Amino acid sequence: MISAVALSVVALARAYWNAPDPEGFGQYRILAAGMLAVLVVPVGTLGGAAARLSTRRREDRLATLRLLGASSSWVRGVALVEAGLVAAGGALVGLLLYSPLPPLLSFVSVAGTPLGSEGVGLALPLVAVLLLAVVVVAVVSAGASLRLVLISPLGVRMRQSAPRMHWLRVAIAGFVVGGAVLVLQLASVGWGAVGVTAALVVVLIVVMAVLNLLGPYLVGRLAQRRLVRSGDAGTLIAMRGVLESPQAAWRQVSGVALASFIAVPAGSVLGFLATVLRLSDVVTPEQILFFGDIRVVVVVAVAVSYLLVACSVGVTQAAAVMERRALYVSLDRLGMPFSAMTRSRRLSVSTPLLVAAVVPALIAALLVVPVLGVSVVTAPLFIVTVAGCIAVGVVLVQLGVVGTTPVLRRVLAQPDRAL
Repeated sequence: MISAVALSVVALARAYWNAPDPEGFGQYRILAAGMLAVLVVPVGTLGGAAARLSTRRREDRLATLRLLGASSSWVRGVALVEAGLVAAGGALVGLLLYSPLPPLLSFVSVAGTPLGSEGVGLALPLVAVLLLAVVVVAVVSAGASLRLVLISPLGVRMRQSAPRMHWLRVAIAGFVVGGAVLVLQLASVGWGAVGVTAALVVVLIVVMAVLNLLGPYLVGRLAQRRLVRSGDAGTLIAMRGVLESPQAAWRQVSGVALASFIAVPAGSVLGFLATVLRLSDVVTPEQILFFGDIRVVVVVAVAVSYLLVACSVGVTQAAAVMERRALYVSLDRLGMPFSAMTRSRRLSVSTPLLVAAVVPALIAALLVVPVLGVSVVTAPLFIVTVAGCIAVGVVLVQLGVVGTTPVLRRVLAQPDRAL
């Protein structure tokens, strides 16, 4: 899925990059750069989640090999080669999924002209580079997931607790967001097309990346508060599970955080464009075409983010069951009903989900304050759009919990594998 989405978005971005620019400001290249920037972090997040799930399934076996005397370099080599081969197979399947899409993309219009088959074609070297990048993301993520096995195999076998979240995460996130707001406020035509494009790309990538730094800390703090107030076993187990690894809890909903971050500027831009187009007597036909192209980019960004959210939710929920399979087997042996386990799973997701839905939306609102203010006053319908996008993300996560119920049943049906 990552490969198919990446190839499709790059094909559209390339078409926007090569679009005619009568005003000479490079606005179409800015749109192309923004489309690619929106793609970078979600693809990296989903690729990392998939690689971690694959590595987690064989983590115990690799740790056992280390205890039997296998060297770190040997274990690392075996695991990374396997991760690379699996990712390469997935990349080739993604290429097959992408192959019927160019004819559909050829009907997309840029600057009032349909792209055609030549406009959405990708050169073979570029396709190879993109697929290789997908494989590299998988290998790097798998290597990061192997650190516990390589450094301390007993740490994996004994399920050592994750480190506590430090308050410096909040300070760093505040500094980065403040800098991003300042950069966007200072950006002007005087910077040139290259300067504005670079500023937009850097701001989007850096702020989306810092969400993964701030999110786990806020999830841990909220879980601590709910743990103190818990009054039943399900809530107690859920909050203890979140506190065991706030980072793992955050990874389950990180796709929603990225989608929520994109939804606010997307909704505000659509509202702003609707207001501008109503004033058709003050805009030129070329500007009307350009605004229509902006709408296409916004819709593509939102669609891509939620498509990756749907994939990420399924992967991370399955990974969560695998990571806590020993806990679920123990609860089953103690007599906890399956329905109570399912409720506990939902509760363990609802806490990080609240943070993922609200905090990124507030940060995005800070970045687009001028456009946001205009949209609130002149096109309040955008608020409904934003709320609807966030609601879709929440529903996707809940469906992910329901959809991975068979994984939990399989774990309980094979309790010996959890030991």
